[in-house]
Amino acid sequence: MATSFQNCSVRWFPRLVFALLCMMILGCAVDLPLPKHPIMGSDFGYPNYKLTLQTETERANFHVKLFTLKYDDCASGYIDYLEFDGSINTEAIEAFQAIFLEAQGCKARDGRALYPFVYLNSSFGEYKDGYALGELFRRFNIETIVAQGQVCRGACAVAFLGGKLRKIQDRGSVVFGFSKAKGVGMGGGAGTATGIGIDCGRASEQVLMRAYLQKFLELAAADRLYFNLLNYCTQADGLSLTAETAAAWQVTNE
Repeated sequence: MATSFQNCSVRWFPRLVFALLCMMILGCAVDLPLPKHPIMGSDFGYPNYKLTLQTETERANFHVKLFTLKYDDCASGYIDYLEFDGSINTEAIEAFQAIFLEAQGCKARDGRALYPFVYLNSSFGEYKDGYALGELFRRFNIETIVAQGQVCRGACAVAFLGGKLRKIQDRGSVVFGFSKAKGVGMGGGAGTATGIGIDCGRASEQVLMRAYLQKFLELAAADRLYFNLLNYCTQADGLSLTAETAAAWQVTNE
């Protein structure tokens, strides 16, 4: 009788241990973080499962990507967005234009139009190219975003204003007002600002910037920003705006 009981115990004990282990594992399950895609230049990102890479253009001085994002606010469930990192120049503008022909917005569940959006991380480029890119953003009804950790400086800052909607997230920053003057550099470095801002002494460049601001902002806001930018024009650090300060200048509208 004892032998029979012992044999039964030997047979069932491993099964009992296995069952207890299963109960412990299920009872103590821990949600593991989902793999995330970081947006270029930012510490913000989206879960990988929500993204499909559609197009990517990479050159020596810039990188742009087009993604389709699973987006609950869209009736279709999807919207396209772009990421840009690097220098704003003619080649970058051409890459944007080609990609915008593919980028799709969506209709929100409440009937509103939602636009494709672009995350901007750039500190280099001529203002004239920034103006051209801003015009392109407005023509294609693009929303511009500077995400947490990103910096949109100089040509990027004026391009940012072309967004139909404009937003700075958390620790992102938009920086205006570098001078082309020799010896006034980005962060104080001698001569490093050449080609980044405007020549504060040239009336033609001042007129061009003012006209651009007036095109994309309300007149009073455009002139207020313009005259303050002239004050910052020869300062190495320029005028830096954050999520908290940009709305007062109407640089953001969302």
